[in-house]
Amino acid sequence: MFEKREVRSFSGLRRDDVWAKSWDWWGRQGFHLTKTGPYRFHGSSYYSRIGLRREFDLIVDDLPDGCNVDLTLDAQITDEGLIAGAVTAVLLLPVAVLGGAVSYSEYETDARNLLVAFWQSLSSAPGVPAARPTQAMPPPCKGCGAALLPDWKVCPYCGRRRDDTGR
Repeated sequence: MFEKREVRSFSGLRRDDVWAKSWDWWGRQGFHLTKTGPYRFHGSSYYSRIGLRREFDLIVDDLPDGCNVDLTLDAQITDEGLIAGAVTAVLLLPVAVLGGAVSYSEYETDARNLLVAFWQSLSSAPGVPAARPTQAMPPPCKGCGAALLPDWKVCPYCGRRRDDTGR
């Protein structure tokens, strides 16, 4: 239902380092990871709150002075999400229409936030000039570094409160 592909080049970064950092980052976001080839992997996760399955494919290629990262992110409503939507539509049509719009908006925002946070994490690797954080993505969790959706008050991965300063 939603697919986004982005390709970015990083000078001064080795493919091995980018691959390892990418694998770690996506794993911390709650994705089940599978190696699909040399410097390629696939990830999937299920977002039960809105009946959404998220998947991505990542490829890291060598360049003469760095590496190239090709990322495709895909989000689809699952059969369970469709059934729940159909039941709601039968019972409460206006609410179902509004719920569908909210769900699409939520998973589009979630996908955009994941992409921004991922590119931000690669840009903060040693040897890469520091990039300014974008306003579209809130700061990552101070406990584990995971991407947090704007409305999350607590990190679902480590349990740390967003406003916790760590003191």
